Amino acid sequence: MNIDQQISLKELFKQAKTSLKSGDSNTARDLIDFGLLRIAESKELGQLQNNSKIDGVEVDLWLTRLWVFLENNDLLLS
Repeated sequence: MNIDQQISLKELFKQAKTSLKSGDSNTARDLIDFGLLRIAESKELGQLQNNSKIDGVEVDLWLTRLWVFLENNDLLLS
């Protein structure tokens, strides 16, 4: 899978939901993991704070959405 580095988190999330609906749970997980990675890297580089917004949504809410998506759809790797 080739993920566009410039894709918005909103679009990543949308694509993950679409992938899951079509039965492609691996792609859905990869998209969500990529979103989490992008947030983590940006926070590590000091580009984001917890109250910063991405696509109009606070970072903490994005993190919650992404983790809940993984948990609710049994996509967490053990």
